[in-house]
Amino acid sequence: MVTKPRILYEKGVIKKIATQVGVTEATVRLALRFATEGEQPDLIRKVALSEYGCMLQRKPVNIPVKNI
Repeated sequence: MVTKPRILYEKGVIKKIATQVGVTEATVRLALRFATEGEQPDLIRKVALSEYGCMLQRKPVNIPVKNI
């Protein structure tokens, strides 16, 4: 089964992380959804998990199968 990771957070955390790391709120949201890759998104995820009590969740993804 294929899973897609994402980080769950409470209200107000996005703004705090954005201020701390020095990026926009949109950048934080994309990083927490694993929509971006690199050093900066990795740092954002690390801060969210270690300092703000956010949780990593793996959501199952349905991949449509085409019959040939």
